[in-house]
Amino acid sequence: MNTATVRLLAIVLCLLALCGLLSLAPEAVRAEETETPDEGRRSAVIEVKEALFAQDLHSAPMPVPLPDTWSARDLDDTGIGHYRIHIELQAAPTEMWALCMSRLSDVHEVRLNGWLVSGAALDHLDPVVAGGYPTLQWISLPPHMLRVGVNHLELSVAHSSRGGLSTVVVGPAAAMAGHYLTSLRLSVMLPIWLNVAGAALAVVMLLIWWRRRSERLLGSFGALWVLIAVSNIAHYNMVTAASPLLVAAFFALQLVASATLCRTAMVLSGHPHPVALGILQVSTTVLLAMAAYGWLTDSLEAVRAGSYPMMFAGMVLAIVPLWQETRRLPLLLRCALVAAVAVSMLAALHDYVYWRGLTSVMDTFWLPYALPVSLAIVGGVLIKRLVGALHQVEQLNADLERRVVERTHALQQANQAKTRFLTAASHDLRQPVVTIGLLIDLLREQVPIALRPMTDRVNEAVSSMEDLLKGLLDLSRLEAGTVRPRLQTVALQALFDAIATHEGETARRKGITLRFRPTRDAVVSDPVMLEQILRNLVSNAVRYTESGGVLMAARRQGETLRIEVWDTGLGIPEALQHTVFEEFVQIADQRGTRPVARQSDGSGDGSRGLGLGLSIVQRSAALLGHGLHLRSRLDRGSCFSVRVPRAPTPPTVPLGPEGDPYPLRGLRLTVVEDEPAVQAAMRARLEAWGATVRTHDGLTPLRRHLASLPRGHVGIDLLITDHRLRGATGVEVIEAVRRYGGPVPVLVVTGDTAPDDLSLLAASGLQVLHKPFRADALLAAIVQALR
Repeated sequence: MNTATVRLLAIVLCLLALCGLLSLAPEAVRAEETETPDEGRRSAVIEVKEALFAQDLHSAPMPVPLPDTWSARDLDDTGIGHYRIHIELQAAPTEMWALCMSRLSDVHEVRLNGWLVSGAALDHLDPVVAGGYPTLQWISLPPHMLRVGVNHLELSVAHSSRGGLSTVVVGPAAAMAGHYLTSLRLSVMLPIWLNVAGAALAVVMLLIWWRRRSERLLGSFGALWVLIAVSNIAHYNMVTAASPLLVAAFFALQLVASATLCRTAMVLSGHPHPVALGILQVSTTVLLAMAAYGWLTDSLEAVRAGSYPMMFAGMVLAIVPLWQETRRLPLLLRCALVAAVAVSMLAALHDYVYWRGLTSVMDTFWLPYALPVSLAIVGGVLIKRLVGALHQVEQLNADLERRVVERTHALQQANQAKTRFLTAASHDLRQPVVTIGLLIDLLREQVPIALRPMTDRVNEAVSSMEDLLKGLLDLSRLEAGTVRPRLQTVALQALFDAIATHEGETARRKGITLRFRPTRDAVVSDPVMLEQILRNLVSNAVRYTESGGVLMAARRQGETLRIEVWDTGLGIPEALQHTVFEEFVQIADQRGTRPVARQSDGSGDGSRGLGLGLSIVQRSAALLGHGLHLRSRLDRGSCFSVRVPRAPTPPTVPLGPEGDPYPLRGLRLTVVEDEPAVQAAMRARLEAWGATVRTHDGLTPLRRHLASLPRGHVGIDLLITDHRLRGATGVEVIEAVRRYGGPVPVLVVTGDTAPDDLSLLAASGLQVLHKPFRADALLAAIVQALR
């Protein structure tokens, strides 16, 4: 994740939070604009600021001002209280009315003129266990419940803490809706929006940590922020009286958030002490166990009262490493962090006092407002720190890439110089080697028999020199990029036979066996390059096998063939298996020692070569797109394998019955070929198979012949045409024949390897046979075209 990505995420989240905040006020304004009451409705709204209060129904009520806070009157803020209010109306309402109270326990019983309008009966209710908390309440009043004159409003409330009641506003619902919605957004929706936006930013921090595990500080802070945001959001969405379990879960979230803050502070210190981490973990576990015990024994409030001071003390201790971490920050950011922490600490202290019921019932929790802002400041500092680090990394990467480019350019120049040298050297050395070879052949015919062994040794040395020069030339061509594969169907058995003929004598001289498992399979590859690959592998296996033998076989694997070369040689250690494909690398065979890789200095024995064979194999396989694999065990041998796409096996029975020497008997074939030698050879071959053959050396004589025939009766069972003719193409020949004779079967033969020509032929859907080809391939292509 780069700097631009982090900045973009931060901007998106800031816009999300801003949209949430801006969405609050405009909706309230629109509500007020669309629901603005007339003067009659406005004057009907009544705000009640005094009520009669009694702690039980059997004691005499006493007048109290509203808002009423029980702790301010030295009453226990936990319990049940009863309020009575008299509302006098001059006229009977004709529309929906409502009650609105900024602070009314969510566990209550509200009756109007004896009608139950909200809540449920509080008889036999234990307020300590099932009491509620003061919240914003809206109660609808149908007009038939109200009457002219005095209306009796009875409010019974049950509090787990912070007992009391706010002023009571009663009036037409339309007149009070705007004020209620504004209060709802400011007291409930605003903190929820702030914490949702904060949680989104915290999730981004966690994602950054997930991708970069080294950012432990960012990950710890993100987890802390998520926990705090979830606990704050849960505070506004849980029904405490209905589910005490949610109160316990809310408290557990606060415990985990405090523990995460302390752990984050320890991470900031650089080297957190294991003992301190252990104490933190044990303390958190004990407090969580106490929370579970308090929930089970209905004493959770007492547990919370004792735990909050400990959590507050832990937060105070966490400030020290946080402050030390800010020493490297600019003064402005440092002051912002200090202000954020100070505001959060002050809000936490206030909320504890408010939760204990020591402030007015009209008060509210500050942390849901303060923490998102404070955490956003801290998160912004951490993200700025990360962005700065990423910027430095990008600069270092750019510098490293520049150096890599310079180094790569230098290596490419050196490699090109080496290639030019090898090419020139192989060319200059080839001339004297050819001369020596010719003279040795002449000398062997004239020397006495007694000197023949000496000339044979010289001839073997010359052959080794020719092989080395051929390897250098092949490597130069591969490096220069002048080799272009010509893919076609290749029968493996013919390839195996050629390699056996070439390497069999060397194996016999060494006293080892060289076996080829017979196969009828065919593959799609370049026949010359594939033979070079397999011959190098077999030659290498024979060279490094002193006893036992070498086996080549082909195994089918789905749509591919795995051509394997097994040997019982000295094997290749696993540590050296990746080096054997490098240029001029050989595996030294030293008796009594483990094989080691060494660079050839050109002075090794002729039987070992220069160490180019496997390098040529790897480059050729990569150019063909064939997979190359090596398995080897020390002192047991090796297995080199090449994975090649499998081709349909050429049919052994063309047209006639099995063993028929005239498979094309009775067929009339027309051949268009402008090379006389190829034309003559193809005609002789086709006529030997029993076909009647007519040949043309171009499009013009073919047209003259077609013009002499009745249209639609050209007498052609199969048209065989070269693709590139003098003055025409095979496509034009096909169009001319089909214009005269209809849909005649066609076989196109070509020696073109240009990508455009090959693509054109592939897109035409015609049967194509690439030069050079053998007789069996020609017969198979004719069979396929006639189908």
